[in-house]
Amino acid sequence: MPKQLDQLPPDPTTLARKVKALEDQVRELRAARRMTSASVGTLRVYAEDGETLLAELGPETGGDGGGGLWTRGLQDPVNFSAYLASGQLQFRPVENDRVAVPASITYDSDAYQYTDLTLTSGQVAPSAHRALVVLESTFEGGFPYVYVQGDNSTQCNMDVLGVFTSSNIAYGQVSITPSAANTPTSINVTGLNMKGSTFYGFAVAATSVPGSVVTGASATAVTSTGLTVWATRTNTTLTLVNWLVIGV
Repeated sequence: MPKQLDQLPPDPTTLARKVKALEDQVRELRAARRMTSASVGTLRVYAEDGETLLAELGPETGGDGGGGLWTRGLQDPVNFSAYLASGQLQFRPVENDRVAVPASITYDSDAYQYTDLTLTSGQVAPSAHRALVVLESTFEGGFPYVYVQGDNSTQCNMDVLGVFTSSNIAYGQVSITPSAANTPTSINVTGLNMKGSTFYGFAVAATSVPGSVVTGASATAVTSTGLTVWATRTNTTLTLVNWLVIGV
């Protein structure tokens, strides 16, 4: 009668291969069991272990008639990601004729000179305009662009819920005490680091007596790193001057 040891593979390599094959068969059985238990009309994607659900495509279970693709995103220890080729992904309500034009995400690239990602709002009537956000990356390290516009290059309002900041705009306030009455007195603003090649400076005195007591305010020597702010008044009282620099 053969012993139990005689039934084992003759070497460790063969034993490891058989164990690996057995593990693969178990995973396939788990995946098959998951597929047989899936809802009709629903496609589910599992990880190699046959148990971790990565994505599901099919009707929603809430009873509202909707549906779509649902993914788990990045998981630990299983990281799952997916790629879409150049094309268009569209969105619209389930009801027919609810919108004239659907919203969309469009990706276009020649894989050499540019890539464009466009977000389009869609429109609710044939006479309405769509809002577009275009993200454009150009060739050979050129500056990328972000366009906010309506369709066919029409105007589009942009509402910023917060403080708007830009690297080509700088502003502030300085205090100037004239050295003598009716004598232009200046102060230098330094430490700016602005983007642009041409710079425009503006200055205005914060006063309730413009023209009569405060007779002037101006900005000169405007660069990417600073400017000179001037004020003139009929006495030597300290004057606050607001300044603004724009680079283009």
